[in-house]
Amino acid sequence: MDFNKLSSNDKLAVYGSVATLVGGILGGAVSALGWLAFLAAIAMLVVVFLPQFSPTTTLPGSKGSIMLLIGGIAAVVMVLGFLTILGLLGYYFQLFALNAIFFLIAVIGGVVMGWAGWQAFQAEGGKFQIGSGGTGGGSGGSAPPPPPPGAPS
Repeated sequence: MDFNKLSSNDKLAVYGSVATLVGGILGGAVSALGWLAFLAAIAMLVVVFLPQFSPTTTLPGSKGSIMLLIGGIAAVVMVLGFLTILGLLGYYFQLFALNAIFFLIAVIGGVVMGWAGWQAFQAEGGKFQIGSGGTGGGSGGSAPPPPPPGAPS
């Protein structure tokens, strides 16, 4: 794993993923919907480092589109988790200051993952590409076969 071969968006996604993982575990965010952000952080690391570990493996879509989906999920889940405890945040800081700090780190990590996914998506041209479809026209059909020889055109 060569960290120097990663683009700036990939590095930002790695930083956000690590912050979400560490902050989620130590801050107690890995509960209820926090598990979804935890799994999204692991998936983001897989998407970023898969080309280095297995160059022949292809992703089921463009890297930017997948990073946008994963980062968006993590960002939305962590922001919703933050909004649910916003009213109790002062109380949470008084009793569990270290847990609250790590929870906020996890929230920031989720938002950073979302931002990195958006930046990677925009760097690829902003066209959403998911699935195993080829790179063809937008009509969805294939070209008609050529006419047989000697047929009127």
